[in-house]
Parts: sequence; C-alpha cells; structure tokens
Amino acid sequence: MDDVAFSRELLQAKLLVELMSQAVHHELVLKGGLAMRAVLGSTRYTKDIDLDAVTEASAGRIQGIVARSIERVLGQPGLLDEAKVSTPKQTETTMRWKVNGKAPGTDRPITLTVEVSRLAWAAPFRTQELELTKEFAGGAARGRVLVLDAQALAVCKVLALTDPKRDAPRDLFDLSVLLETELKDPARLLVSQPRERLEEALSELWVKVESMGYERFKAEVAPYLPLETAAAITEDAYSEMQVSVATNVDKWLADAIELQEKTEAAGPPNKKSGAK
Repeated sequence: MDDVAFSRELLQAKLLVELMSQAVHHELVLKGGLAMRAVLGSTRYTKDIDLDAVTEASAGRIQGIVARSIERVLGQPGLLDEAKVSTPKQTETTMRWKVNGKAPGTDRPITLTVEVSRLAWAAPFRTQELELTKEFAGGAARGRVLVLDAQALAVCKVLALTDPKRDAPRDLFDLSVLLETELKDPARLLVSQPRERLEEALSELWVKVESMGYERFKAEVAPYLPLETAAAITEDAYSEMQVSVATNVDKWLADAIELQEKTEAAGPPNKKSGAK
C-alpha cells in the first residue's frame, strides 16, 4: 500500500469509528467492500463507505450523524490537507457526501465517498458487531462496527453480480473472498427475491462471469489489491476463481428457486379452528 492509499484508509477508519460512535442507537450498518475489508479481512481497497440506515431514524437524524462525524474527523490534524466536503445527493432514500483533499504533506489527491441508503433491505438480513481488523489501516483506528453478516453480504453481492444494469468484476472477487469464510447457505435469504429475478440471474450468470475475463480483472480489480496479492492471481488462478464463484452462485440460485417451488406446492399453512 502506498502512502496515499494508506492515508485514505486511515481517514476511512477514523471516520468509520466516529460514525459508529455517533450512531448511538445503532442507526447505521456498514456494508459493501469496506465491510469486507474492515472486519472480514479482504485485501481489496475501496474508496467508499457504504452504509444502510436500519432503524426508523429520520433523514434529518442520519444527515446530522454523518455531517458531525465528517466535521469531527476532518478537524483532527494530519489526516487530510485542504479538505472540502460536498453533498451531491440528499434525498429521502439516498444520501451522499464527497470528501476531497490532499494526502498530508503532498499534492496527491484523496477522494472519499460516504453513502447512506434508507431503502428497505432486499431480504431479512442479520447484523453483527465486530472489531476492526488489526490489518485495516495498520491498526491505527480501533473500535467496534455494526456490519451485515457474511450471509447478508453474499446475498448483496449475488444480486450485484447478476444485476443486468451492473457490470463490475469486483463483485466476482468479493464473492470469492466470502467463499473462504464460514458462510451459511445464502439460498435461505435469496428465496425472498421474485421468481423472475432468480430465473433471470440463473440464466445469465455464466455468460456474465465469463465476460469478466482476466484482462478486466487486471485493469479493474488488481490496482486495488496489494502487489503481492495481485501477482499471485495468475490467469489460471483467476479462471479457477470464476468457476468457483459461478458454481456456488448457480447452486444458491437454483436452491432458492427449489425452496420457492416447495413452498408453493405445500400451499398456505392450515389454520386450526378455535374451540367454540
């Protein structure tokens, strides 16, 4: 990790800890690539802090939490020079902040995005509170973070990977990382998706994974990995990663459809009549 990447990750870590400290009623939960890096040990760097608002907190309450957290962290010396904050999107369902500046003592730019979604979850996800890993930002920031569990993260990544409007090889890489954890069967959560969505994902999965070839991995994912990690993922290793991810996701989708079919065949549960 070069100095700029470390400066950005240190800023992320400090801001993440402050966000969780300000969200005293557990209003925010971390998701996405940073959740995987900060608490699950993924080696992929990310520029974003993606969060969900998980309580009935108002939009104003969430905006206040994020604005105060950014202000407090940027007030700390040695984190970011010439810092500027903008709010390019602030709606009832999506709130986005951009933090721009320069790595301390340099002219090299640093950009960080904080985004909070207030949309309903795609499935009945579970959360867990975990310590930041010692590897994240070199252990310079310590604290506990409310995060989606691995099963929920896997469902989010499956939906992202198979989204017809999205084409990001990092989703493939992230799923390969999740497969190395103690991952419970995501089919139990995927079953909540519409049948048409699952069938579409299943029919397009292999074509989409095959389109994310090695050259795209080198161009779009490898620059955000440590040099030794990127070097270890040869073309053959990447091909194995593609097959492993696609095989597992194929099974999860097929199992979810089968569970739906069994539920439909069983019909609605019988109601016992009460005593007269």
